[in-house]
Amino acid sequence: MSDNQIFVGRQDELRQFAAFLEQKQGGAAIVVGQLGMGKTWLLNKMAKLAEELPNLKCGWVRYEVTPTDSVDSLMALMMDNAFEAASTEPGSFDKVPQRRKQWLALLKTFVPKGKDIAELVESLRRDPQCNTRDQFLERLAFISQRTPNNGRAIFIVDPEKYMQPDSDQSWAIVIKGLPEKIKFLFAQRPEDVLVDSQVISRLNNTVRIPREDLGILSEEDVDDLLKYRKDELSQPIPQLHDTLRKYNGHPYAIGASLDLLVAGVKLEELPERPEPVDFSAVQWKELCKRGKEAVRIFKAYAILQVPVPDEVMQAVSQIDTDAIHVVMADKYLSALFRKELDGKRIYHTILADYILEQMADDEKQQYHNRAIDFYRRKLKQARENQTAPDPLAAARLAEHVLQAEGPKAFVHAFINDCYPALYTLGLLDVAESLSLRAINLVEDNTEEKAAALGNLGNVYQTRGEFNKALEIYKNSLGIKGKIRQPKSISSTLSNLGVVYASRGNLEQAKDMFSRALSIDEQIGYKKGVAQDYGNIGNVYYTRGELDNAEDMYKKAVEIFEQIDSLKNQANQYGNLGNVYRARGDLDKAEEIYKKALEINLQIGRLEGQAITYGNLGIVYKIRGDLDKSEKMHKKALDIDEQMGNKQGMAEDYANLGIVYKKRGGIAKAREYWQKALALYKQIGMSHKVSKYENLLDSLDKK
Repeated sequence: MSDNQIFVGRQDELRQFAAFLEQKQGGAAIVVGQLGMGKTWLLNKMAKLAEELPNLKCGWVRYEVTPTDSVDSLMALMMDNAFEAASTEPGSFDKVPQRRKQWLALLKTFVPKGKDIAELVESLRRDPQCNTRDQFLERLAFISQRTPNNGRAIFIVDPEKYMQPDSDQSWAIVIKGLPEKIKFLFAQRPEDVLVDSQVISRLNNTVRIPREDLGILSEEDVDDLLKYRKDELSQPIPQLHDTLRKYNGHPYAIGASLDLLVAGVKLEELPERPEPVDFSAVQWKELCKRGKEAVRIFKAYAILQVPVPDEVMQAVSQIDTDAIHVVMADKYLSALFRKELDGKRIYHTILADYILEQMADDEKQQYHNRAIDFYRRKLKQARENQTAPDPLAAARLAEHVLQAEGPKAFVHAFINDCYPALYTLGLLDVAESLSLRAINLVEDNTEEKAAALGNLGNVYQTRGEFNKALEIYKNSLGIKGKIRQPKSISSTLSNLGVVYASRGNLEQAKDMFSRALSIDEQIGYKKGVAQDYGNIGNVYYTRGELDNAEDMYKKAVEIFEQIDSLKNQANQYGNLGNVYRARGDLDKAEEIYKKALEINLQIGRLEGQAITYGNLGIVYKIRGDLDKSEKMHKKALDIDEQMGNKQGMAEDYANLGIVYKKRGGIAKAREYWQKALALYKQIGMSHKVSKYENLLDSLDKK
């Protein structure tokens, strides 16, 4: 089934959709139909129709979601895509991924004539002062306000199989809050979560298209399709019409049968019933005739499930490049794929699922193992070369481990391979989702449970959700105490200390760090000892005890250099830079900050890059180079927003406020400090709240 497949019928549905778009009110349309009834086909046509309506100016973006995608993760992805699209450099349009092109086309519907999309970049960033859903609705309101009265922004959500259970609750809140000129279009099977949802049914801005489930094609529609494709077909049209009548107008059966006939299948070889699975059997048989290479390629895509670049499929299928080109040049086979994001996948899950059913368990395991080997090798190379990890490998490795080796191996792979990479990349939504799955897959009071809880606590801590982090860390510590894991206990004590320090409770923080140090020294864990030194140094630094802080940081650096831990070296270089800066030795501070930045860029560590840019910004600010300072703080803000690091964003806003105050830009300084204050309140940093409340009061008195 090609994306360019000829479209026939569904005129009533298209008219209903056009009427839905004519209404200015924001709302959602739900297309309901059984598997194989052409929902995706219809959604594609609806998108094209929207572009062609003479009285409306429409832009649209399409999202395929999987059962593992939450509503929040999809909304976060949509916001990130909008920002990325608006940030696209002029002249590079042809090089960007398909979805970004869709966003660019949509954004152009509300950019005033003569203006540049780049001017909207700042306004399309995620708002750090709101949760994901609030941010999302605010971004939609921003688009709505700037869209002309005859403009419509359309967002298509097409589940690959089904949406997460209970996701209707979140979608109902989003749909209810949609601003005018914003339209959502959902594909659903009759049993899917949005169809019979009570909360969705009570909304007054939601319609079903058609009003009943999507029906079959009429005889006239089938005749039209035969007329359009007659030049491809060798059989007489009357004979074809008689043969196709037995399929009762089933869209998947009709389209698949014609594609098979064009590929050389005989009329008598077509299925007797219109069941999609029967057609998958014939498609598979025809595919097998194309040779072993074609079979292995399709099996690889079926196992991989998500869109992947060619190198991933090649590793899993173990087919060389020339053979892949031959298979993809086959017109029939190429039509069974669709391009999506930066890769390809099998067009319809009906065929992908059928192929999986034809594979024996041991064969599936072989293919999963190849995927595991490829993704694990990618992550290992990044660790060994200390470069940025591959995001697809970080997100998908554990899924294949689950299928090939079971839940326990899934948890192990996530904790040891995936989580560190996801955290480094700032993919906190994915890290949170996989952490929750890991927690639910392991037994209570086990090492794995404690580790998974610790990872989730790190996510919350990074986001500045300190209450959640404390609760999770304490649960993890309780488990580690029961199973008597000294190294893990010290790690969790350190995490608790970081949370207490972030809240300004330095005595409790130092107590946690000191307890951790005692354990790590006792068991001879060098890396832990060095981290404890660094953490205690942070307490001394915050107190203004610079000599003690420097001593701790240097001890930490010495050990990390011995064990060749670049990430931790960079952290301690940054800490030493802070000491030199506090003493007024700005040249020394800048020199050592740049050493830290070089390492963080080399290993692709976003959090470290943001911290170091912020530190360099402070050095330049003290020197009076305010333009250079602003540039550094904005670089830090870009990264912290990408990661959702609320504490980091608060510091960035605070520093930008200082820059503008020094320039005399009081209004801008107030704006940044208000943003910083709101974040500090949100994450519970009371000592920072008091500081910026006082600073804002002092501005108001001037």
